Amino acid sequence: MNLIQMDEKLKKTLSERRYIHSIGVMESAVSLAERFGENVEKARLAGLLHDCAKEIDKDEALRMCDELGIEIDDEKRVQKGLLHADLGAELIKTEYDVSDSEIYDAVKYHTMGRHNMTMLDKIIYLADFIEPSRRDFEGLTELRKLCMEDLDEAMLFAINLSISFVLNKGKVLHKQTLATRDYFQNLKKQKGGNTMTSTEKMQKIVEFLDSKKAHDIKVLKVADLTLLADYFVICSAQSTTQVKSLSDNLQEHLEEIGEEPLKREGKQGLNWILLDYSDVIVHIFYQ
Repeated sequence: MNLIQMDEKLKKTLSERRYIHSIGVMESAVSLAERFGENVEKARLAGLLHDCAKEIDKDEALRMCDELGIEIDDEKRVQKGLLHADLGAELIKTEYDVSDSEIYDAVKYHTMGRHNMTMLDKIIYLADFIEPSRRDFEGLTELRKLCMEDLDEAMLFAINLSISFVLNKGKVLHKQTLATRDYFQNLKKQKGGNTMTSTEKMQKIVEFLDSKKAHDIKVLKVADLTLLADYFVICSAQSTTQVKSLSDNLQEHLEEIGEEPLKREGKQGLNWILLDYSDVIVHIFYQ
């Protein structure tokens, strides 16, 4: 089956919106492949077909996975929306006659990633985020910029955006997503991007907040309760102006030593600002 035939088949399978998304991912994947020296044709096929199983009914997708002998863990059996990546990887072989193992893996891991992601894996994962028809969301502009500079940095940024999105939806994170985040965090440390331990980072944050007269500073060790962070640092301010000042000054202080927040929330309301430094999450409240 050639590319034109695949395209025609996919167009009949997907809704117009999902098809446009798939074309956008394909084009973005080709652009990233050209930029970083990856095989362009593999990026083209993986980008086009990555969501080929996306719109299959979730119960039907589970039935098909079982019928095809795809190993599905308990978390995916509950969160059936995650099945499309595993099922799609099988369908590109049976329905689209694509036998290349690298393309198979790129489709399989485009949603949650994995350890030791290949260049093609990362390109498809990121292209799925940044394709042109993607609705704007906080962090998209920065992610697109990172994708032009460093794919590993872009992966860590994108994974944390994904984690925030899942949590904001009130859903449960799959352990594979967290394992992927840990992999890229460790990769960053190995490159010298972050040598502080979580305890050292927490102590620097507390010392700085205290020097700026934050009130009621509390540290909660949450490492045994959640995989999201080791510490929560909580403090209060006596005015919304002080809330903003504390958050802005803390962010600037940490940026000077190479620590940038993965996300910042609550800037508009100024009643509660959250700064997420991965293993330390800071909450600044108006009293």
